[in-house]
Amino acid sequence: MTGNTVHAAEAAYRKKRVKRIKKIIVGTAIVLLLLPTIMCLFLLVKVHSLEKQIETITKVSDSGAVQAQEKEVKTTKAPKKASTAEPTIKPTDDTTTKKVYLTFDDGPGSQTGKILDILKKNHVKATFFVTGKEDASSKKIYQRIVKEGHTLAMHSYSHIQDVIYDSKEAFEKDLKQINRCLYEATGVHTKFYRFPGGSSTQNTSLPIQNFIDVLKKNHYLYLDWNVISPDINNANATKEQVVTGVMQGVDAYDTAVVLMYDVADKPMTVKALPSIIKQIKAKNYELLPVDESMILIQHNNGNQEEGK
Repeated sequence: MTGNTVHAAEAAYRKKRVKRIKKIIVGTAIVLLLLPTIMCLFLLVKVHSLEKQIETITKVSDSGAVQAQEKEVKTTKAPKKASTAEPTIKPTDDTTTKKVYLTFDDGPGSQTGKILDILKKNHVKATFFVTGKEDASSKKIYQRIVKEGHTLAMHSYSHIQDVIYDSKEAFEKDLKQINRCLYEATGVHTKFYRFPGGSSTQNTSLPIQNFIDVLKKNHYLYLDWNVISPDINNANATKEQVVTGVMQGVDAYDTAVVLMYDVADKPMTVKALPSIIKQIKAKNYELLPVDESMILIQHNNGNQEEGK
């Protein structure tokens, strides 16, 4: 091979190599030029997506605000025009206030006077479902209950369930006895009765409806309870347990009828009563004596849950 041939071959190889390097340089330059463009496009897409999300959130927020404003407008009463007429006193809306009826069973006894003292001190009216007693001390208690504005109610004369519930005749005889006893002592014909054991009692010879019919015939109303003092079923209940148990029951109902015992062997009634009254008042619940305008809590009619 001559010298010219070698030089020609080397020149051709160098040209190819230069072309290859140029291609690499051009390709790299293109990539470097396109990369920012691609990144810009990617960022533009992400920004657009974020703008859409922000727009959606704003619409939802604005919609919620509009609905809230519409609701507020609907529930806001228009201002009343001044009137030249005489002002009228309207009754309180009974549906907005919890009503609590404290009721005491089985008196009169050694605790009744103490209970009355607590009620008087706290300016509270309550209801006493009493049994029949003819002694002078008991008659004075009946009279004090009425005089101090409480509701005097019947809880049978004898409170001996086997006798009272033996027949309709036996029940009506006992009913007339307790009514006579209370009327002779106070001059008041009471309208309310609480069955010994409640209207859900199973200790009867006849279905309870037979005895309810006797009450209806004589134009009496009967009342049960939906809150019961814990010491009635637990002789070892502490004052704190009694207060807590009663308040839990009271909080659960719009119309709460509380059953507590007015007997010597239930001392927690007297011990817990001031705290119970204090807590009920602190919650702005209304404390009332039983009357004909109240919702009657009656186990037999299935409305012990009334007002819950």
